[in-house]
Amino acid sequence: MSEATLTLCDLFEVDTKDLPTRVETALDIQQAALNARQEIKQRSRAIQWSWVRKAVAEESRNLLNLNVIDVLVDAWKKYMQIEQYADPLKYGHGEKILLPLAEHTMKSKHHPSVQILLENHEAGAIQFNLEFSLTLDGFVLMIQDAKLLEIETGSGTGEGSLSLAEVDLWKQELKPVRLPGQILFGDGIPL
Repeated sequence: MSEATLTLCDLFEVDTKDLPTRVETALDIQQAALNARQEIKQRSRAIQWSWVRKAVAEESRNLLNLNVIDVLVDAWKKYMQIEQYADPLKYGHGEKILLPLAEHTMKSKHHPSVQILLENHEAGAIQFNLEFSLTLDGFVLMIQDAKLLEIETGSGTGEGSLSLAEVDLWKQELKPVRLPGQILFGDGIPL
């Protein structure tokens, strides 16, 4: 969607070095992982579950690379106050609108997964629960020709968590932070 990138890992300054160890422990009790382990055992004597378990755990490091900017833009595009600026009859060609946003909280839930493939067949999919919320203040959107061109950022707080099989893998609060200046979207993102 956008070229601008700010991942959860960046925003929360997450150190993922311990994440694989916690994931490996959670995989031992997660039903989809247990099912995949059984299928691998039945279909291949050469592949050891410990290898698969370690590979899934290592892949979990990428789960926090979710682009927060994309999530925010998707949420804002659905917001009625912003939708009105997509009407070319109300807002003429070339007219720039600066839209200050009141303090607001955005909550987002995701279910990223890691697929386990065996001979091009899915032996299992390990689904994680990823949630975060951000309370943002002082943001201003620049809209022109029914496109979001730029965001002037403000400050924010929040919290995030990643879990698997009811095991908290990562949970953290975001202390008040001033986000960096402007986020530009090149030719813009259609509203």
